[in-house]
Amino acid sequence: MSSDEVNWRAYLAEFHRERAGIAEAVLSRALAGDHSPYRWLARAVSATAGTVLDLACGSGPMSRELAQPGRTVIGLDLSEYELALAAERGPGPWIRADALQLPFRDASIDVVTSSMGLVVVQPLSRVVEEVARVLRPGGVLAAIAPAIRPLGPRDVRVLTSINGRLRTKPQFPGPVELTGFAKTLAQCGMRPVEDARERYRFSIRSRADAELVMSALYLPNTRWSRVESAIQYLEDRVKKHDVVDVAIPMRRLVAIK
Repeated sequence: MSSDEVNWRAYLAEFHRERAGIAEAVLSRALAGDHSPYRWLARAVSATAGTVLDLACGSGPMSRELAQPGRTVIGLDLSEYELALAAERGPGPWIRADALQLPFRDASIDVVTSSMGLVVVQPLSRVVEEVARVLRPGGVLAAIAPAIRPLGPRDVRVLTSINGRLRTKPQFPGPVELTGFAKTLAQCGMRPVEDARERYRFSIRSRADAELVMSALYLPNTRWSRVESAIQYLEDRVKKHDVVDVAIPMRRLVAIK
């Protein structure tokens, strides 16, 4: 079934009700050198930014990553279950709202961040329009999103084997490579200032690790037996090699208003 045929609103609501915090559980352990994707995104935010809005904040990892004296980091998400978990882990403030209708005044935010949100909240044009509206002049949008590259030959072999057992690829409501993003930015009065890529790895050392990473994928209409087959493949490789690295290519995009 294609991404266009999925009832994404219903699927995402159920997914994040049942698996709140799972994105953080995986991405906080995904490493490139000494840093996670969250730390990479945080490095794009100026130390002088006073008010930061984190869109599709999930369980709040970016709010904690960005916290510093004198700064307000507002976490916004549509899932009450993710926000409940975020509230247990950090002070907030946390707001349940739709990123397509941000409850903020025009030009009231210094920086908007988003981890994975640009491929989840759709349509992207409306998200960027709202971001541009609430950013002050000179304000910054900094986001990370899943990417197709960079991948090495071994990465491709492992991912191809996983997808073969799933008989599909992980899906998102929007295109992974954010087709037309630069044009969308320009239409909303913003200009790109960075487009960088990084390869992260999630190291699997046990069946529990394999279950975690596979359960974090958006796989609408995929039978659990296929997911179990992919988990078994990873478990078998761990028995032979002690550790299996699953590549998570990411893209960091920064734009200014």
